[in-house]
Amino acid sequence: MEYDILTGRLPVPGLCNARDLGVLHTQDGKALASHRLVRSDSLDRLSAQDVELLASYPIEVVIDLRTSSEASHEPDVIRDDPRFSYYNISLLQEAKGELLSNPVIVDTRSSSLGHLYVWMAEYSKKNFAEVYRIILHEAPRAVLFHCAHGKDRTGLIAALLYLLCGVSREDIIRNYAISYEYVRDLVAPLIANTPVEEQHIYRSDASNMVMFLDHLEKNYHGDAREYLHSTGLTDEEIRSLRNLLLPENESFSSSSKA
Repeated sequence: MEYDILTGRLPVPGLCNARDLGVLHTQDGKALASHRLVRSDSLDRLSAQDVELLASYPIEVVIDLRTSSEASHEPDVIRDDPRFSYYNISLLQEAKGELLSNPVIVDTRSSSLGHLYVWMAEYSKKNFAEVYRIILHEAPRAVLFHCAHGKDRTGLIAALLYLLCGVSREDIIRNYAISYEYVRDLVAPLIANTPVEEQHIYRSDASNMVMFLDHLEKNYHGDAREYLHSTGLTDEEIRSLRNLLLPENESFSSSSKA
């Protein structure tokens, strides 16, 4: 199985938003490595044939970014398949207090997903670091990471990797925003039962990623390395993470800043 060279999408019928990160290029024209990292919507709807397709890619590691409740309610089909190593690391994790009582979570429906993204980036740093460390620990095995629809939590993990590698801000935003086109049919029943003013939570409006990147610009000089340092990752870990997608790039210059 190969991904679409224009979109990066994997032709797995049970997935709407499965894409190889290697489809994009850096601002100076370098191609990112493929068959290393794949982003996706959840794996709870996979058929036996779908699982075989993923195994043939070959996907060998799955990181589930959903909460433990989500993962238990709609478990990944591959969870007990010995061909896959499975991890569940929730990005919706607050340092203190109850998750659902947090005003940012409560207000997301009436405000913006961008506010939620900024909140996750600041209050789930330990979890971000854990996700990236699993990716490094499992290398060179191909890793698929996903949330429910493959646009929000998954989008943040992908955006930081792209920023680290020097992908342009415009391409990062475009790569995020296209998710809604891919999951439109999947979320249509949810949208139909949601008030108009709250339907944005099922989309991937470009303004959400703009807000996230603006936050990084304001607080971390737009440098993914500076943000990743704040999560606890070391220089060596950050360098190794970048080298997964830019294996032939020996330099580690400020070109990672978008």
